[in-house]
Parts: sequence; C-alpha cells; structure tokens
Amino acid sequence: MTRKNFLFVFAVVTFLSTATWAQGPNKEVPTKEKVVAGSERAFEKFTRAYVAPAPGCAAAVSLNGETVFEKAFGLADLEFNVPNTPQTIFESGSVAKQFTASAILLLQQDGKLSLDDPARKYIPELPDYGSPLTIRHLLNHTSGIRDWGSVMSLTGAGRGDRVINQDLALDIISHQRALDFTPGSEYSYSNSGYNLAAIIVERVSKQKFPAFVEERLFKPLGMKNSSWRDDYQRIVPGRAQAYSRQGTGPWRLNMPFMNVYGNGGMLTTVGDWMKWNAMLDSKSLGAPLVEALETRGVLNDGRKIAYALGLTVDMYKGLKDVSHGGATAGYQTFLARYPDQKVSVGVMCNGTSPGAGGIAAGITDEIFGPFPEPSRTEPARVSEDELKKFVGIWRNEKTHAPARFVIENGVSRWGGARLVPMGGGQFVAGGNRLKFTFDQNGNPKRDPQVVSAETVDADGEVRRFFPEKEWKPTPADLAAFKGDWFSEEAGASISLVGDGDKTFLKQRPATSLPMQPLYKDHFEVQGFVVWFTRDKKGKFIGMHVGTSRMRDMPFVRMK
Repeated sequence: MTRKNFLFVFAVVTFLSTATWAQGPNKEVPTKEKVVAGSERAFEKFTRAYVAPAPGCAAAVSLNGETVFEKAFGLADLEFNVPNTPQTIFESGSVAKQFTASAILLLQQDGKLSLDDPARKYIPELPDYGSPLTIRHLLNHTSGIRDWGSVMSLTGAGRGDRVINQDLALDIISHQRALDFTPGSEYSYSNSGYNLAAIIVERVSKQKFPAFVEERLFKPLGMKNSSWRDDYQRIVPGRAQAYSRQGTGPWRLNMPFMNVYGNGGMLTTVGDWMKWNAMLDSKSLGAPLVEALETRGVLNDGRKIAYALGLTVDMYKGLKDVSHGGATAGYQTFLARYPDQKVSVGVMCNGTSPGAGGIAAGITDEIFGPFPEPSRTEPARVSEDELKKFVGIWRNEKTHAPARFVIENGVSRWGGARLVPMGGGQFVAGGNRLKFTFDQNGNPKRDPQVVSAETVDADGEVRRFFPEKEWKPTPADLAAFKGDWFSEEAGASISLVGDGDKTFLKQRPATSLPMQPLYKDHFEVQGFVVWFTRDKKGKFIGMHVGTSRMRDMPFVRMK
C-alpha cells in the first residue's frame, strides 16, 4: 500500500483530486517547535473523534533522526481495558517489505547473490515460465506471479480462515503454471514476491529469516521491540490485539493466525520505526543500501514506476515522499519519510478505523502546511448529450473487470471518481487521463461510435477498456453454466448451481455466493470476476476467475 491509491483495484479507477499543486511547500527543514505543534494539532483532531471503548492508534514523528513526538489513543485490549501507548507493539503489515528488501540487499553486498539473478537459481520449485524472472522482479512487483492469498481464497479457505506457513505459501506459488504477465512488462502488487524473497534469504544465508534480520538490522539499529510473527502462538508482551467491525457493529477480534513472513509479519513499535528511518536518513548502514532501496523500478519498455524496493518514491503535495502502508487482519499502518526535510511520520493502528494513512497525512499537512492554493484544471464545455455517449459499463481488456461511466447531477464519474471533461472524448483527474476512441465507419457525416477507452496513470501505465452491454441472462442461459469446475493450479473445486433466474457459486464446506451478471458470459462474485470461454460452436470450454492480484485462474469442467 502507498499514499497514492493503487489504481484499478478490481479494475475501478480511483483517481486523485482534480487539483494539482502550482508550487511546492516551503522546502526548508521545519523547526522542532513547528513539527511538534503540527503533530499535536493533527493528533488532537483524531483523539477528539475517538469513541470509547474501541481500538486506536499510536503515532511518532521524528526530525533529523530524533523522535520529537509520540502519542497514542484507544485500547490495545478491549477485553482487559488496556490502553495503547507509544511503546505498544503492533503488526506493521506490508511496511515490513522494506526490511525484507534490505535483507536481500545485504546479501548482495556480501557477494552471495545479485538482484538480477534468476529466482529459480535459489527456488528451483518455481516453474520455468519461459521468460527471465529475477529477484528484482520479485521485489518491485513486476514478476507477474499471482498473489498466493488471492489464489488460496478460491479453495473456500483464504487468509484468516486457516493457519498458513511459509511452506504452504511456497506450495501455492510453485503450483502456478502461468503468470499474469511477462516479468518486467507491468507492475502489479503481489505479496508472493516477498514471501519468495524471505525464502531466498534463508537458503542463501543458512539462517532463519527472523534471525538474519535480527542480527543484521534490528540489533545494529537498537530496534529492541521488533521481531517477526513466525509463530503466531508465541506470547508477545505489550502487543495490541487487532480488531475489525462491519459498519457501526460491534468490534470483533481479527488477528493474523499465520506463520508467513517477508511480505509482512513484522511486530514493532512506532519508536523502532523512527530508528529505522533515522538510519535511512543518515545512511549509517551504508549509502548503497539506502540508494538501492529508493531506486524506482524500470519496466522492460524503459518506463519508471513509483515502486522501488519495498518503498514507494513519489511526491506528496510538492514534497518528496518515501513511504509504504500496511494492513494485516485488523492492523493497519503507514510510515512516511520526507528525506529533504529529514522528517518521518509513523502511525500504527489496531482497528480497521480510523485509517492510519489518513492520520499520517493529517500530521504531514499540519507540519508542512499551509500549502499554496492548488491550480485547477479548467473543464471544457461539453453538453450532457455528448457525455451520454460514454455512459455504460466497460470491460478491462486484461482483467475482464468492469468500470462504469455515469452522470450524476451533471457530474461525470468513472469508477466513482469525478472527471473533468477536456473535450474530444478526453477527461482528466489529477495526473491521470481518460481518453475515449471513436470510429466514424468511414462516414464523417455520421455520429462517431465510441469503440474503446484508455486510462493513463502517473507511471504511464495504459489500460484499455471496451464497451459492453448489460447482460440479463435467462434461466436457460444460466443453466448452461451449472456443474462442477476444477483448477489444478489453485487446487480448488467450485460448483455452480442454479435456482431459477439466479446462479450461486458454492465451495466446500458451506460457502454459497450469488453470481451477479455483468456482461455476456461474465459475472461478479464478491470482488472477483468469473467469465466463461466457448469453442467455435458456442460450447463452454473453460471458466476463469480473476481479481486485481490474480488476473486469470483457469478452471475446467469436471465430467
């Protein structure tokens, strides 16, 4: 997770604000007084909104490597009424990825491996995918390997439903006979790469991953409160329990009962985080380590992406922003560093609300604000009749997932985000563009037909969409999908059963999910897209299931 929302989660564009910053904030290093005062103001806003009893958060802010602010609110344990403190231990979620990447880089500095080594050199269990797949691909999410959690959910028992360890994660990953894309051609966030990276650390160093990181990173930096959840049953004094809830319902325990690590699984405090970021600022473990961590990934076509090695290097309101967020079970976290100003902001929470990223952004805004008034893109005058040409449902070319163009009270929206029309079938939102392509069928007097749409994000990633018609299948249409389907790669069996004009996806032992029709032969099922392929005679020959971190898992009908 990063401060910039990942685009196309379930292929729906989440655009940034339509405002762009005309100039950056004051680039000078803020005084200690300004940093402390801003942190206090921001944190107070969130504590005023706190309604007891509930989980909460801890936050820390540092300046020039010195922690100048630490506070917490809420309860670490709702059953025993134990409050959160700045010394409370939380699970850091995906913020742990930069530590895993650092472990790999240390081994590279030791001359024991190279980021550009084939991953199969150390993990021969992986299939040969026909294209070079390197350790670097694993670390900057350009490998194309499906996320093991998404794959496992197809069995009916996903993350949080059963105990998972590194061996199980590796087994799921190594059973994937295909990739989402050619390694290095695209960016797609996947925890699998970091689980594999942790395994590589163990096989090369001949040490368990937690022991290696403890020896090479935690001890030298004095991170005495940091460890790894390699045994979820181990007692960790001072750890906050994690919670979640539905809407305004009751809080419920939501702990990660897993023994997987590398992708996450790090237990730590906001104070230890500040020690880590102080090292990154001072480069006390060597400039090559920090420079490598912050080197943005480069795709096969030469485009740079914001993701580096376990860190995102981007801009936030004119500030260079090096950050990462995390979420595991009920824990959610965010750690940001502003290297030009030597300021770091860390927030850890043990509940699904409020958002750690929102608190971190609030603190940042108070420290560096007020910001210059943003300049706004002036919209073109486009009639509603012209906009209506784009209204409807659109299918992502690669993921098959839907995006919808709607007009609400005269406002154009794509995937729920507000668009600024620029004329000629083009729209913008923040640094992102949406462009529709027309076909006049060789007749300039005829109204052109909209034939496709393209979105381009800040990294230059182009995604194509095609217009589809809303599909209302008959009971006879739905009956054709009935039966049992199996995926060898996922190790999953799925049954499709019909009930009149409805179809349900069933998994053992008791999962039953309604399938909502999207467009011809496509359904939406609880965050997944399920679609079917036919032969030339129209007979079904395959079922496919996809989501943002697993584009296409094939199933065959069982006889």
